[in-house]
Amino acid sequence: MKLGCSSRSYESAFRDGRMQLRDFLLAAGDEMHLDGVELLDMHFASTDVTHLREVKRLCLDLHLTIAAIGVTSAMGPDGRRIIDAEHIRRWCDVAAVLGAPVVRVFAGWAPAPHDDGDPGRIVGLFRSLFGRRAPDPKRAWSDAMYALRALADYAGERGVALAVQNSRDDGIIGTPAQLAQSVRDAGASWLRICLDPADLLAPSAIDAATPRTVLVHARMHDIRDDGSDPAVHWPEVLRRLKLGRYRGFVVIDFDGEGEPERCVPGAARFLAGALHFLDRQQMIAESAAEPGGTNGAGDASNLGATPEVVAEAPSRQ
Repeated sequence: MKLGCSSRSYESAFRDGRMQLRDFLLAAGDEMHLDGVELLDMHFASTDVTHLREVKRLCLDLHLTIAAIGVTSAMGPDGRRIIDAEHIRRWCDVAAVLGAPVVRVFAGWAPAPHDDGDPGRIVGLFRSLFGRRAPDPKRAWSDAMYALRALADYAGERGVALAVQNSRDDGIIGTPAQLAQSVRDAGASWLRICLDPADLLAPSAIDAATPRTVLVHARMHDIRDDGSDPAVHWPEVLRRLKLGRYRGFVVIDFDGEGEPERCVPGAARFLAGALHFLDRQQMIAESAAEPGGTNGAGDASNLGATPEVVAEAPSRQ
């Protein structure tokens, strides 16, 4: 696995004018020594080809892979779906120019009750007796899958995968079962999964989604002094991903209230330490499996043991 960071982690710094995209890339490459980045659409100063080439060249100089482009628009309700879909298509074009293999999107949100404005006296009385017209979740799902299929086909024509992210609170796709079903129902060969383990109810839910996952978001809200987040046991999450043979990017996605300039580097050190620990365990297990190797500490089953506190790893350069 490779470690990266989403520019969304520094949203407050971008919003306050303390950071621009160049500053973020320098922080990711020179300060945190990460392997790659996810770049949010709203953090680009321009989509002009000249600007995109400058971003790509800086990433090249910093040895950073552009792991994904994050698109803030989702396939919204009927009134916005066409606009949102056009926005996503435009960023698929940008991803192709930048050489980013993945565009991350949300499938949309669970339908809200219909609001037809002032219903009038008679209709208002009818609604008070029988209730408001309920939204149709099956229709919302069908519309979302149609949009995902069309957008994934568009992205695939440009050599880019469309990765749909789970959102349990109010998203159409929230559970591992819905993630798997969305890929099946959309039926697009370039549609994949962006997994947000922090939004799943149990770590075991990761296993079912891993085979189609091309990007993992390490969403962290309350980063402690050692870089961990009490809400999610990330060493266990990373262990499950490794056992599932996931070899893609894990990108830090900080959405807490603290200063990202302080919190995100701590999270990077913690996750790098956890990945380093798992790599060492795998090396020991593979060494023990060779002829003349020893069992015991090197047994592959010991990959199940993860430390409560992970020591800081060497810089990932």
